[in-house]
Amino acid sequence: MTAAIRVRHLWHRFGAFEVLRDVSFEVGRGEIFGFIGPNGAGKTTTIRVMATLLEPTAGRVEIEGVDVTLDPDSVRRALGYMPDHAGIYERVTVREYLEFFADAYGVKGASVVDAVLELTDLGRITDKVVATMSKGQKQRLQLARILLHDPSVLILDEPASDLDPRARIEMRNLLMELRSLGKTILLSSHILTELSDVCTSVAILERGQIVVAGPIADIAARFEAQRAGVAVGAAHTEAAPRDRRRVKLRTLGAPEAAADASRAAAGVVDVEVSGGLLLVTLAGGDALVAGLVEHLVRSGVGVVGVEQERNELERIFLEATKGDMH
Repeated sequence: MTAAIRVRHLWHRFGAFEVLRDVSFEVGRGEIFGFIGPNGAGKTTTIRVMATLLEPTAGRVEIEGVDVTLDPDSVRRALGYMPDHAGIYERVTVREYLEFFADAYGVKGASVVDAVLELTDLGRITDKVVATMSKGQKQRLQLARILLHDPSVLILDEPASDLDPRARIEMRNLLMELRSLGKTILLSSHILTELSDVCTSVAILERGQIVVAGPIADIAARFEAQRAGVAVGAAHTEAAPRDRRRVKLRTLGAPEAAADASRAAAGVVDVEVSGGLLLVTLAGGDALVAGLVEHLVRSGVGVVGVEQERNELERIFLEATKGDMH
């Protein structure tokens, strides 16, 4: 997968204060990438450099292969940036707001505005005054605005901030739809459970430095290997669990009996019983999950539901960070 965003040895200082220190990571084209870190870690500074709003003190940032410092105009044409708590014109209607920005982007034709309204599910409220919209509707309007010039890369800083549960679900579904349309999305958020639903890769920033970056499954496997005493980078790398995952199973009957049956299935590393559910760790991917379910059914265990454990990203974050501030 080629990189849509490439950050190499990025440094940034405000006076003598180093906000970013040698930050490097890549975002693959067509990926939803989670950018995570505590307040003050340097996430917003990194995003502003990517969005051509700040120049790096040192290092190189490329969007679709274009250096943000050398050719910022080309970067802005390829990029849609939605900042956290962005200002918004409130005394106009939804359609007037989008038509104004379409003109500012040099986008011709009402069909583009109509298409963006339909994509963001704002077509039913085109004549609504922005000041009367809900927070969720305003967030979707902001997203509609940055889609007008059809950018290939979207950088979204806390897009689900302060949204109610329904609006968060709608935002998540919209992000998945945008990915299906080929957009690359860098998503900064503090809501780790929601990031785990949409992201396949992440970078975790603390005190201005990347502490870990890459596919979630690989990072989880790396930490699990460390916990198990397997040295990262050892000669026998096959000893490290490359694709471990934990799934939750709801079964009929006594969960302890189902746990005993699970231990005999291929690829099962560990089995726990918690709150009437089975928590099964597998050293492999979807095929082993399917094999586990088949094994349980053949053993006479009724399987009601199977779900991948959602707190993987939370565990990674807590394990990777120390809670330090600048």
